[in-house]
Amino acid sequence: PLSDSFTWDPGQPLFLSRYIESGQIDQARNLSRVNLQPDYSYPSYSGYLTVNKTLQSNLFFWFFPAQSGNASAPVVVWLQGGPGASSLFGLFAEQGPIMVDKEKKLHPSATTWNMKYHLLYIDQPVGTGYSFTKSEDGYVTNEDEVARDLYSMLTQFFQIYYEYAASPFYVTGESYGGKYVPAIVYKIHVENPQAKIKINLKGMAIGDGLIDPYNQWDYGPVMYQFGLIDERQLEFVNLQTALARNAIRLQQYALAYDLFGNLFDEFYSNSTGLNDVYNYLLTQSPEAFGYYVPWVTASENRLKIHVGNLTYNDGGRVQKGLSNDVMQTIVGKVAVIVNNYKVLIYNGLLDVIIASSVTMNWVDKLQWQHADEFRSAERKVWKVKDTDTEVAGYLKQYNSFFVAWVRNAGHMVPADQPRAAFDLIDRFVSA
Repeated sequence: PLSDSFTWDPGQPLFLSRYIESGQIDQARNLSRVNLQPDYSYPSYSGYLTVNKTLQSNLFFWFFPAQSGNASAPVVVWLQGGPGASSLFGLFAEQGPIMVDKEKKLHPSATTWNMKYHLLYIDQPVGTGYSFTKSEDGYVTNEDEVARDLYSMLTQFFQIYYEYAASPFYVTGESYGGKYVPAIVYKIHVENPQAKIKINLKGMAIGDGLIDPYNQWDYGPVMYQFGLIDERQLEFVNLQTALARNAIRLQQYALAYDLFGNLFDEFYSNSTGLNDVYNYLLTQSPEAFGYYVPWVTASENRLKIHVGNLTYNDGGRVQKGLSNDVMQTIVGKVAVIVNNYKVLIYNGLLDVIIASSVTMNWVDKLQWQHADEFRSAERKVWKVKDTDTEVAGYLKQYNSFFVAWVRNAGHMVPADQPRAAFDLIDRFVSA
C-alpha cells in the first residue's frame, strides 16, 4: 500500500527544561501532551528533562495520569533494570495502559496499574532507551550518580505537572531497579527536609530485585532444587559462588560481575538448553516482549512521543559504565528506608536469575528496627479475591514492611500475572 512508502517526519525532540527556566509552564504542558487517538483515548505526556546542561544529559519520560480521573491519586514511578533496560518495556509489556500486538497495532491494556494510579515511566540512567548524553562523562558509574540525575529530573517534573506534587509518591522497579529504586528513594529522603520542591515520599516496591549481591550470590541450591542441574554441576556452581563472594569481599566487583555473566550467559544455557533465565518454564524469551520496539521507533510514533530521530539505545554503554557497581550492595540504604517508609519486596516463584530464595537470603539478614518481629510474623496464603480457586501467592507483613511470593510468575511478575501484580501493588499502596 501507498502508506508504507510514505515516510513521516519524526519531528524534533522536545526539551522541556528551557520552558521551566523561562516560566512557560503551560506551554511545556501543552507541547508535551501525547495524542494516541483513536487507538487510546486517555491523555499522556512525554518529553525530555535536562539533568546536566554542560554534558547535554537528558532523561526521557512518559507520564500517564490515572484513568480514574482522580488527580490526588498516588504517583507511581516505574524504573526498569538492566542496567540499561528501557522503562518503556514496563509500560508496554508489564503494567502500563497500552500494549502493541504482533501487527504493530496499539491497544489499551486489559489490566494496568494506571486504572487507579498515575504512572511515570523514566528511561534512566542516560544512555537507556531514548535518554542520552552528548559526553562520555555523562554516563553514570555508581548509584549516587544515578540518584543525582533522577532527582534533578523529578524536581523539574513536578514544576511542570505541579498538581501531582502533593500526591503520595512511590518508586517501583524490577531487577537492577533493586539498585535504582533505593538509590533515588534514599536521595529524596535526604534532600526533602531542605528542598524547595518537596516530594511526598511514601514508599518503594521492588520486584525480583538485585539489592545485596553478596548474599544473593547463591545459585547452586536454586538450580539444583528446580531440577536444572545435577550434583556434579551443583559443585561447579557452588565453586563459582565461592569465587564471586570472595571477589566481592576483596572489592573486585568487575570480576564478580564477570563470574555472574558467565554463569547466566553461558553455563545456564549450555547445561539446561534453556535461553530464558527469567522463567525456568520457558526455553526462549516470549516474542511478545519485543512487539513494542517497532512501534516506538516508527517515525509517526516518534513524532507523537516527542523523541525526533534520536537513537533508541540498547543500553550497552550504560552496562559498561556501571560494571563496577553491579556487584556492590545497597542494603544499607534499604535499611534506612524500611525504618522510615513503606517497603514491598516481591518475587516471582519461577525466576532463576533472582530466585525467591536468593531474595530471602538478604531479606532475612536485613538489620532494621523490627527485624525480629518480621521474622516471626505469619506468612499467609494470598488470593486476589477470597472466592478465587487459584492462590495468587503468599504474603508476609510486619508494620510497613511487606514481602510477597507470586505464583506462576517469573522475573517480570506484572507481565506474567497482571491481575495478581495489580492486587499486590494496590494492597501495598492502600495499606
